[in-house]
Amino acid sequence: MVEADWLRRNHLRGAAIGLGFLLCFPSVARPQEDEKVVVLNHADSLTGREINGERVRELIGNVKLTQGSVVVTCRRALQYLTANTVQLEGEVEVRDSSMRMVCSHGMYYGNDRVAEAFERVTVEDRNTTLNADYGKYFVKQKRVYFRGNVTVSDTQSILKSRELIYDRREQSADARGNVTITGRRNRMTIFGNHFEDFKQKGYSRMTDHPRLLQVDTASNGAFDTLAVTSGVMESYQDSLGQLVARDSVRIVRGVIAAEAGASTLYTQADSIILRRSPFLWYTGEGAQENQVSGDSIFIKLRNRKLGTVYVRGNAYAISRGDSQYPTRFDQMTGQEITMRFVDNKIQRIDVDKTATSLYYLFDGSKPNGLNKASGDHVTIVFANGRIDKLKVIAGPEGEYYPEKMIRRRESEYNLPGFSWRENRPSKRIAVPN
Repeated sequence: MVEADWLRRNHLRGAAIGLGFLLCFPSVARPQEDEKVVVLNHADSLTGREINGERVRELIGNVKLTQGSVVVTCRRALQYLTANTVQLEGEVEVRDSSMRMVCSHGMYYGNDRVAEAFERVTVEDRNTTLNADYGKYFVKQKRVYFRGNVTVSDTQSILKSRELIYDRREQSADARGNVTITGRRNRMTIFGNHFEDFKQKGYSRMTDHPRLLQVDTASNGAFDTLAVTSGVMESYQDSLGQLVARDSVRIVRGVIAAEAGASTLYTQADSIILRRSPFLWYTGEGAQENQVSGDSIFIKLRNRKLGTVYVRGNAYAISRGDSQYPTRFDQMTGQEITMRFVDNKIQRIDVDKTATSLYYLFDGSKPNGLNKASGDHVTIVFANGRIDKLKVIAGPEGEYYPEKMIRRRESEYNLPGFSWRENRPSKRIAVPN
């Protein structure tokens, strides 16, 4: 996008370091109306001449110019008196309140109150440092535009992009083009092509193909990676650290993978909520495949491992445990399902309200039919990934189907609403191009 397209859009708020990591630019008071003349405060030498018919002052050595609150210093300058512009060379510095912009050479336009910076541009504003190939500061609007290898860093994170606008009054910013935001402490990186941040509202968002990667080291030394993709990622800076993903959400972390229309990740509480047709996959003992679905799913992790999974509304849990019998699925349905894990291993499942369970029986490794049970509440306890105990409470009903009845007819016994999906997301979903 060309510079003019950015600057004519008065509603731009901009972007900072974000989705949880904001820039620390301070608030700025309303500017007062200052004189238009650029005042020369000092130069070691001054020579007057004409260039193309215009009177010009050549200033050399310790040059200092001011206009209102703006202070400009450099080694050498050409001040065009009629045009009210100054060409700046050598260790150029522009100051306005807490902001300091330095570069190799630049221009200052007194009539428009605009400073341009070229080559090795650096801007400092309290705890934040910005580097770019080009910068332009609009004094009246308190707005800064940057392009070319833009890097913004503070004590929390680093943002990189092709272009960025920062509005000092609104404390908001807008970054575009190959945007990456990397946290210094949590090893989280967010990728996308358009990032906006609104510091005063404690809110930021990444759009245009957002992706998130977080790499941690597990207790055994292995890498534990969180990968998320969605249509939009939004961050709310509160005590819980909410990261909200919307539209075609896909999540992968360790043994779990998920899809949903919307998801909330609580980075401080180490938990995930899935909504809008959510599906959750997890790998059990012996590479057992498991799938969970419902109206909503709440995942509570402990030290990056599965702790508890709560499924609410039309809850359905499916397990395929034996690769030799790929059409045999243990199934549980009800209005609510609670699953408890230790070290990513399923320990117990509680099914409430119109609870039904269907599980296949084995005599050692030999198949031996299936059991179907239903009641108000079903509790299943596992040992080594296999069902060890089953308890049905309130009006229990049970049926046993011998092996000869179900062999090669397993699909006929699936519970209503059965839907096994093979397209489990992988960590490759969030790897940047």
